[in-house]
Amino acid sequence: MDQNTGALTEVIDELRDASENQDRVKVGQLIDALDERGYGPALAVLPLTELTPVGGVPGYPTLLALTVATIVIRLLLGYEHFWLPDWLRRRKLKSDHVIKAVEWLKPVSHWVDGKLHKRLAPIAGRMGQRIACVVILGILLLVPPLEFVPFATSAPMIAVSIFGLGLLYRDGLLMLLGFAGAGVAVWFGLSMYLGSGTG
Repeated sequence: MDQNTGALTEVIDELRDASENQDRVKVGQLIDALDERGYGPALAVLPLTELTPVGGVPGYPTLLALTVATIVIRLLLGYEHFWLPDWLRRRKLKSDHVIKAVEWLKPVSHWVDGKLHKRLAPIAGRMGQRIACVVILGILLLVPPLEFVPFATSAPMIAVSIFGLGLLYRDGLLMLLGFAGAGVAVWFGLSMYLGSGTG
């Protein structure tokens, strides 16, 4: 059996556990829950929360983009563990929002865990990771200016999540799909932004 079987679902369960029995949860608590799992799970799960109801909270997409960008920079520089500045770690989210988000993602995680596996692994190797990191940072720059355009921030986050899944499962095919998705995200984001500006 593949060592990653159930990996995504386990990460989502850990995020839920970190959010329970309190009114608000710090961003740092969620990041600490992900740290032991590595970069792949964090980059796979965190961006997907933008697609859940919590993604509609004003300011959340930008906060999420900053968090993901900080994690990606650490991966690019070769650090083993995550790090966030204290001001970002101290930011709080309503626990019920986080719990609802991870519950919404649970069926998705079960499906993903059952379908993805190791393919074209060299593409998901160190060089592929570095190129992906640069691309991710580029598309995350789109998020803050697009936050006030409905649904526009979803495309960059989906692309980031695809890269994260590729890293988690050592799936080079998904990494290639991530690069294609990044191009689509840039096109979609700019189209939405320019369209809203001329509307």
